[in-house]
Amino acid sequence: MRLLLLLDFDGPLNPHRAVGVPPGYERHEIVEGARTWRVLLNPLHGVELNALADSFELVWASSWEHGANRLLGPLLGLPELPTILWPDRTPVRRGSWKSPYVADWVGDRPFAWVDDEVGETERTRFPGAHQLIHPADARVGLTAADFGTLRAWASGKSFAHKAFPGDS
Repeated sequence: MRLLLLLDFDGPLNPHRAVGVPPGYERHEIVEGARTWRVLLNPLHGVELNALADSFELVWASSWEHGANRLLGPLLGLPELPTILWPDRTPVRRGSWKSPYVADWVGDRPFAWVDDEVGETERTRFPGAHQLIHPADARVGLTAADFGTLRAWASGKSFAHKAFPGDS
């Protein structure tokens, strides 16, 4: 059984709080019916995520739900991924509203969760070495260091990483 990698889209892959277009990112306009979204995508993210698929089963943990497969995955060169659905998106006082659904979905499987709205509350809810709660900065999106953290966690050892444009 492979590790799970739960991926949020807005924040980690689309730095929606960025000022301008960060280095390495491209602006995309997604149109479906009467709706239009503007997102920022880094093509290297698709390469990195496809490489991580050797160690992880990639899973959308995004409010885009099935739209992530239909509208976003193809732009990153990702195959169709399993998707966690969110029957209720009521905000909670502490932590992510996604947590109970993540807990139900992962069961006792080891997982890494990448999201811009996770932190100490989720680390407390999911303690132990079999879970990695990894917050992403919604102003910059995932960096080479973030991908390095995921690879290192999956392999249990350190490594050197190649920098993305804009990494400091």
